Amino acid sequence: MSPRLVRIALALWFCAVVFFLLFPLVFLIPLSFNESEILSFPPSAWSLRWYRVLFTDASWSGALWLSVKIGVLVTILSVAIGTASALAIARHRLPGAGLLYGLAIAPLIVPGIVIALGMFMLFARLKWLESLTTLVLAHTVVAVPYVIVVVSAALRNLDETIERAARVLGAGPWRSFLLVTLPALRPAILAGAMFSFFASFDDLIITLFVSGAIETLPLRIWNDLNLRLDPTVAAAACVMVAMSMVGLGIAEIARSAGLRRLRTEQADG
Repeated sequence: MSPRLVRIALALWFCAVVFFLLFPLVFLIPLSFNESEILSFPPSAWSLRWYRVLFTDASWSGALWLSVKIGVLVTILSVAIGTASALAIARHRLPGAGLLYGLAIAPLIVPGIVIALGMFMLFARLKWLESLTTLVLAHTVVAVPYVIVVVSAALRNLDETIERAARVLGAGPWRSFLLVTLPALRPAILAGAMFSFFASFDDLIITLFVSGAIETLPLRIWNDLNLRLDPTVAAAACVMVAMSMVGLGIAEIARSAGLRRLRTEQADG
């Protein structure tokens, strides 16, 4: 087979894969602009009615902003815990660092339903269910590994001689970290923050088990699907997708900036 035919075949295969992955979104977006009160495809008429409901109805808008609030709190905790954990594992040569790293990222591998069930049993035993603090802590458990993975990868690519040079010049450990290590890790930390935010913002399974009467946006969508099923769920889903795409874009920009910074430092060195 000629190289030209190979390229054409690969391009067609790539387009087919992209279509397969994006087809649910292509189907969902028109539903969110449907004038009808039922989910029907194709839409009978085009309207922003359900987006107005999403942002003006107290239950929907409250669920949206609650999800944002929880996501921000989870992000702050995850960045602090995840960055410190990554530094401890990668920089301080802890005994069994490989095992510790594996345990730290276990929530990415263990089925979500298992984690949710374990949290439900623990928090029920402690009588901590139906608490915003409990929900933040539960989301943090599954969000921290994203920060650990991203920051650990950045630390492995970071030249330690720069930090040692700063200490030789008189900077203490904290000053060296703040002036050298932290700026170099900033893109990775930002990317980890984006991933941790959306790990919380998009979560349904853990929220379903531990939230009780607290209703986040994914849980509001789930409840509406079971009880009413109007196009507001499609509008809410599209808003979540749009926010996720923006977050992934920011994470990619941060990653690219980090790679450029690393190449520049290596070239200067």
